[in-house]
Amino acid sequence: VIEIVFVVVIVVLLSGKNVDGQKDQSSDNFEYSAISCRTHGASLTDFGGVGDGTTLNTKAFKAAIDHLSQFASDGGSQLYVPPGKWLTGSFNLISHFTLFLHKDAVLLASQVLILSFIKLLCRTLGLLQYMYSFT
Repeated sequence: VIEIVFVVVIVVLLSGKNVDGQKDQSSDNFEYSAISCRTHGASLTDFGGVGDGTTLNTKAFKAAIDHLSQFASDGGSQLYVPPGKWLTGSFNLISHFTLFLHKDAVLLASQVLILSFIKLLCRTLGLLQYMYSFT
């Protein structure tokens, strides 16, 4: 009998491993069957995010996090990133905040900073070349 109870307990614990979620249509919150860790929620698309792999979404991430930061003392907040390829530069995360990515969401690092550095380097080298052409 103890062995059967033990097996049932193990099966129940293992069956709760997956977290399925869906957006509650009556509010901006996302409902998860296994956990409900934050009081407030929003989707990146609510802030103009586009998951096409080419649109830069840094402003959308920053705007969403800035908006959701006001709920830190009220149970925290959660930003949902839907399926897609989300190109973004760097952004800061905050306390009492969950960044929840759909299983088919991919964050892509922007090359903007690298390209800006390369352009600056080229301008600097061009200026040096120009300055030394007079000697």
